[in-house]
Amino acid sequence: MGGDRCVLRILRKYKISLLLLVLLGVSLVWWNQSRGFDNSAMDGIPVYADVDESSILESDSVNSKLEASYLSYYEEKQQDGAKDSSDFTLAIPSADYKAISSEGTEVMTDLGGKPGKVLALKAEDSWVEYKFTVPADGLYQMGMEYYALPGKRSSIIRSVKIDGEYLFSQVKKMEFQRMWKESAEPWLDNQGNEFNPKREEVTGWQYREFRDAEARTADPFRFYLSKGEHTVKLEAIREPAALSELRIFSPEPLPTYAEVKQEYENKGYKPVQNQVIKIQAEESSLRSDPTLKRIEDREPLTEPFNKDAIVLNSFGGVGWRTGGQWAEWDFEIPESGLYNIAIRYGQWFLNGIPVERRIMIDGEVPFQELNALKFPYKAEWQVNKLGNEDGEYFFYLEQGKHTLRMEVQVSGVGGMIEAVLNTTHKMSLLGREITQVTGTNPDPNGDWQLEQNIPNLVPRLHLMARTLDDAVQDMYAFGVADGSSELSTLYEARDRFLEMAKDTSSIPGRLQQFTDLQSSLGLWVNGLMKQSIVMDYIEVKSEDQPWPKDAAPWYTRVGTMTYDFFSSFTKDYSGIGNTYKNEKVLDVWISRGRDWAEIIKQMVDEDFTPNTGIKVNVNIIPTLAADQKQILLLANTAGLAPDVALGVEGEVPIDFAVRNSLVNLNEFSDYQEVAERFRAGALIPYKYDNGDFALPENQNFTMLFYRKDIMAQLGISEKDIPNTWQEVMELIPVLQQNGMDFYYPHAPNNPSLAINEFAPFLFQYGGDFYKNNGMLSDLDSPEALTAMKMWTGLFTNYKLQKQADFYNRFRSGEMPIGVADYSTYILLSTAAPELTGWWGMKPMPGIEQADGQINRSTGGLAQTGIIFKDTDMKEESWEFLKWWTSADAQENFGSELESLLGVEARWNTANVEALKRLPWQQDDIDAIMEQWEWFKEREVVLGGYYTTRHIANIWNEIVLNGKFPREAMEQGVREINKELSKKREEFGIETSQTSSAKEKEVRNE
Repeated sequence: MGGDRCVLRILRKYKISLLLLVLLGVSLVWWNQSRGFDNSAMDGIPVYADVDESSILESDSVNSKLEASYLSYYEEKQQDGAKDSSDFTLAIPSADYKAISSEGTEVMTDLGGKPGKVLALKAEDSWVEYKFTVPADGLYQMGMEYYALPGKRSSIIRSVKIDGEYLFSQVKKMEFQRMWKESAEPWLDNQGNEFNPKREEVTGWQYREFRDAEARTADPFRFYLSKGEHTVKLEAIREPAALSELRIFSPEPLPTYAEVKQEYENKGYKPVQNQVIKIQAEESSLRSDPTLKRIEDREPLTEPFNKDAIVLNSFGGVGWRTGGQWAEWDFEIPESGLYNIAIRYGQWFLNGIPVERRIMIDGEVPFQELNALKFPYKAEWQVNKLGNEDGEYFFYLEQGKHTLRMEVQVSGVGGMIEAVLNTTHKMSLLGREITQVTGTNPDPNGDWQLEQNIPNLVPRLHLMARTLDDAVQDMYAFGVADGSSELSTLYEARDRFLEMAKDTSSIPGRLQQFTDLQSSLGLWVNGLMKQSIVMDYIEVKSEDQPWPKDAAPWYTRVGTMTYDFFSSFTKDYSGIGNTYKNEKVLDVWISRGRDWAEIIKQMVDEDFTPNTGIKVNVNIIPTLAADQKQILLLANTAGLAPDVALGVEGEVPIDFAVRNSLVNLNEFSDYQEVAERFRAGALIPYKYDNGDFALPENQNFTMLFYRKDIMAQLGISEKDIPNTWQEVMELIPVLQQNGMDFYYPHAPNNPSLAINEFAPFLFQYGGDFYKNNGMLSDLDSPEALTAMKMWTGLFTNYKLQKQADFYNRFRSGEMPIGVADYSTYILLSTAAPELTGWWGMKPMPGIEQADGQINRSTGGLAQTGIIFKDTDMKEESWEFLKWWTSADAQENFGSELESLLGVEARWNTANVEALKRLPWQQDDIDAIMEQWEWFKEREVVLGGYYTTRHIANIWNEIVLNGKFPREAMEQGVREINKELSKKREEFGIETSQTSSAKEKEVRNE
């Protein structure tokens, strides 16, 4: 009661201030939500005409040597007066080719029920060329009928050359999807929760026009062809597929809805009565991607709904977001006539911005308005009544079976994306011009006279600001909601350009801000490309029937949330799948996401338990390393530790081994046999006191990534890609002379990563981090000093950038080659579709040895499985760990995970055999296997965190403060050795001092 009275006194005393704060907050929210398009910042900014925006580096920029985008190409052809051709259709049988590659092709007969011969491109880089003639100058479109052949489950990628040239960049990578369906109904665990069934591929012939793989344009590509004879060359970039025929045809614009409606009236079509056909979205019959799946939604009106169990009652979500992804539904119409269509959906993913879908019925887009239908943003469920401001659309449907397909479109924002990407390219060139004048670490107070040294500096900044201002205006025209957070990046970049133009002397002190703006604009583009929606159902109805309800009333939602809240006190949300009580059961904790754990549990129930008789309970724990370690430590101290833990970070096992809390795996007679599944160097971090205390589940790897096209433009062939650090240092000046740079990772905001950045140089020179079984640092060795000089020399002598967004710089061409890890491989594979087939990966550079061999040693500490010592099921735990790390289980898990979540979840298993079986491109897995021959991980010791900390400090002292490497190393080693001894004393373990004392005693005796 006293506390309540105190609160009341405070409220009375400060009621005026509190009221003003509330009013201020409400006003700010109102202002943010209602300010609308604001370009007052552009008042007084000149409207330039014929300003030369080109950079003095333009001729050196690789972008000037590469193909234009499709939008630029099409705009140029329109400006030249090109028109759509008319009344032309040509189908070229695939077997009637002019030429084919000497390898990788096959003529197949009667494939997929299609009589006759067809040509298959089965190997990467295989190709076929056709000759054809068009009757007149004009714009033409193309497409092909194809059949996906067994491969690695990915979509098919093809490039096309017309008369020996890529007419624009997007034709280097055109995507043709496979077809997938669910293999069974969702399965239920013994708690009544639903789980997604597996997906399986459906084979068959498909037709698709040549389109933008990212769907940034709604229509198929238009190619300008002059009258006469031409050639078209198709090349396989990814995955095998057969081609039935290549079609070349005149564009046929879609009719408008008004025209279709008039046609309905002319034919006397009438609306039907008393009809409602509801299609549950989660029951999609076909989809383009195995990652498109059922998901759970807890909104009470979402169908079906169960307050006590997980029901997968909706479809899509964050997995249904990439341009070109589609899903299809079957439905049956009981009576011919005119129908309305409604879609109950949620679009709370892209803040304030509509997303788009292309709607097809029975394989055709009915009219223009459905080529890119908008689904507006709202933070709750909505109903899209397909229609426009004049009313809802009518669709004529014959009695019988039909299909409805929805495909992700990005065309509404495609122009804005291109404008922003062009701006980032201009920023890149301008930034390099500025650093040519000022250097990379300029004195912000220096008189650099940038306006005199850089042509048209102020107009170029103004024009970039104008481009972004126009993009904001286009966003509003597209339908962005007032106050959308997606606008803030554009506003901020625009305003920073204007500030720099107003005071160019401030630019040298804002170079990092300039770089950060470029990165944030790149992230903005990536975010805008993700066009997610979640769907509950599609309703095909007669006009006399009521429309579906959108969101449940607030009081119903509150009731559900209240029920869920109180249920959380009694319901175990960490348990996965079938759970067992009052039985002898193996307790496994998994530090991974729910999707990962569900797959493991399903595999356990389908494979491990039936074959061994060992029942398993699976529970999820946090994935953050600090939280994970704390939970396991507390559980172990309280005697509540699991039998087995998976997903344990690589530095954690030794912390528990020192405490005598883990089972030494050497106790098992077949441990050495199991250990052979992994690279020997991968087991180093889990060794302590002659024991082995963990098995690796997955592991990172570091590779050399390079742009094939840019290297070719620079005259660097595949065989000349650097193999050694000496060759890298010879390449860096060539790159820098062309306005580009090499990338080596450095994360100043995350010093803990410095040890991984330094490790390759240390290992390749034959050094190590510790000596005397971890008692002392070995960083005072000659090898360590040489390695440190080379590592820091990249930044001091060769002026590599100390921090860079390699992914975006790699895409833009500014950093066409560099060293990066597995996460970059995933990003380039999934989030850089325009580069598919145009980048490569090789083992990282190394140090050439006396015998000519190149030492490429590097590591990749990742995640592990451990067995706790207090388990009363030691043998069963070992059986589980053996099963889980086996090649078959790891391959199965990797395949299921990728089917569920896509290539971005590619499982980088530590099992060598399993890694080879996963769906890598052959060149990629060959490079990884070559690098893994040199896989070596660092030793984990007590007090090792000081090594991590001081390696970052040493780098800073040498690179930033100019200290001599030897001096910086000696100082760091002294501090590291102090901490190593301190931690060993804390655990009662022999230190260098006690070891020396023992040696003296022995000598004295």
